[in-house]
Amino acid sequence: MASSNLIRLGGLAAVVAGALLLIVDLWNLLLEIIVGESENFSAFAVTTSWTVMSTMYLIGVLLLLVALVGLYASQAEAAGTLGLVGFLAALVGTGMLAGIMWAMTFVVPSAAIEAPAFLDAEEVAGPLDMGFMLSGIAVAVGWALFGLATFKARVFPRKAAIVLIIGALLTVLPLPATTLVIDVAVAWLGLTLLSGQRRSAGTSIGAQPRVQ
Repeated sequence: MASSNLIRLGGLAAVVAGALLLIVDLWNLLLEIIVGESENFSAFAVTTSWTVMSTMYLIGVLLLLVALVGLYASQAEAAGTLGLVGFLAALVGTGMLAGIMWAMTFVVPSAAIEAPAFLDAEEVAGPLDMGFMLSGIAVAVGWALFGLATFKARVFPRKAAIVLIIGALLTVLPLPATTLVIDVAVAWLGLTLLSGQRRSAGTSIGAQPRVQ
């Protein structure tokens, strides 16, 4: 029962996380199209729009951690060693992303007031840029591995696993809206859990196992 509740909680978290992240990413894309690069980041970081966006993104990433646990628990046996490696890698990457979004939500607005030149600089001294790059790679590799394990486990729809793999790999590209695909994939996997359509040992949730 506890495992079943964890799985359903993970499914709900995946749906909400995917939806929140998708909304924010679409919102950010729309702002880039309308505003472009005309506004300094330090000026935008003190607006209500930034507060809402960063808060929603932080909540979405935190829910993504819960979702990851539920998604892994639902296919742990079928996913095997690759599933465990992918789960741990995705957990580390998502944890790093959560740290970044915490800073974006609480540190950046203060920095915009106290050190606007720091936020507006294209490059900064120190390990910050390296940290962002490593975090992005960790997220991409972790979720790609998890997607590959999901594909091989055949518990979730294989199309959803393929979308997850593609979405994870796209996040490392320096292009706008590359995170939209992985948002959709996470929500898709969550809906599969909530609807009971995943497969376990050849049967769907709620189905009675065949008597040998």
